[in-house]
Amino acid sequence: MASGDKTQHYEMLGKSLFKLYETEMYSDLKVACGGDIHKVHKAIICPRSTFFTAACNGNFKEGLEGMINLPDDDPTVVREMIYYLYSLDLVGYEFRPEDGNYVEEDLSDTEYDDETMRRLQRQHHRFVEHRFVGKRRVKGLVAKLGVRIGPPKNLPLFAKVYAIGEKYGIPGLKAIALSKFEILAKAYANTNEFRIAAEEVYTSTIDQDRGMRDVVVKTVEENVALLNDAEFEALAKNTELGHDLLMKITSTHRAALQVREV
Repeated sequence: MASGDKTQHYEMLGKSLFKLYETEMYSDLKVACGGDIHKVHKAIICPRSTFFTAACNGNFKEGLEGMINLPDDDPTVVREMIYYLYSLDLVGYEFRPEDGNYVEEDLSDTEYDDETMRRLQRQHHRFVEHRFVGKRRVKGLVAKLGVRIGPPKNLPLFAKVYAIGEKYGIPGLKAIALSKFEILAKAYANTNEFRIAAEEVYTSTIDQDRGMRDVVVKTVEENVALLNDAEFEALAKNTELGHDLLMKITSTHRAALQVREV
């Protein structure tokens, strides 16, 4: 290994840290939530979290007794938080297809007319066999969307992870939860899980924290038919989502008016 190859050194360091997570060796602090007891290391979690730094410094009971209780938090979300502090990643729920099939058809972006479809199908003996779903040609098989990015129920989970990142002062946790949430929102906008996640975002974050809220607003703007759903309409009315959507949708018009006034 070249002495200047920092990437490999970082990978080795990361593996060493994760081994501490897996084995709990040399742990000097316990974090309790629900029925879970996480045996962690102050030197690893405290520099990443303002909450754990404060709890373990000075004469606080938690630091002196070596036990921090988080009774008001979701154990699943706390598990994600602890996992992140050691791995810089999130686990989320695994994709479990009901039919056991982990692949799906990769469709062409082109919508073919009936005549072209018939011509392509007649030529299958000269080229590859042409199959269609609707008016789009099947290019091949790929891993299902859920395999690639996770199932839609990760949307509300990562919204909660984002909130706990704010609660315990872990900026990196918020950043990775936001990144994964944005990918999922694009794929699963028209799911009940997205509505649940949107409600979580607008009830667990403050107005000034625009990260998750902006993703929700952008997603709804791009899928405005969501507002035809009674539950989603109620969500927009009863939270700041309605106001944010109004400001977003009218932003271009309002900017044009300002230019005219100048």
